[in-house]
Amino acid sequence: MFSYLLMTMGQLPEERMLAVFADADGFVIAEKIIAEGEAAHVLVTPRKVFTRALNLDARKILLAHNHPSGCAEPSIVDIEQTRMLGRQAAGLGLVIEDHLVIGASTVTSMRDRGVL
Repeated sequence: MFSYLLMTMGQLPEERMLAVFADADGFVIAEKIIAEGEAAHVLVTPRKVFTRALNLDARKILLAHNHPSGCAEPSIVDIEQTRMLGRQAAGLGLVIEDHLVIGASTVTSMRDRGVL
């Protein structure tokens, strides 16, 4: 997955948020770009993430977004947004499996960082 994300998102000139939706067993149902932004930020609304998940009857969501700067270090906003989405997902019976930040050559896992 990391190689795919680095290849498809690592060199984009603007931020993009991707969601991968899976069933309860972890089988991928769909992949969707849920937001596109500018060089320094992307606005993600919970409505876009969760409406798609519920319409697909997904149970698990993997989020990924890139940093055009090439740095895969999550920002304070990235961390806050991830925590908020995780809480909201739980209230809907969904799980945010991870939120990956894609840099030019590395990927950072918010789950590994203890954010989720």
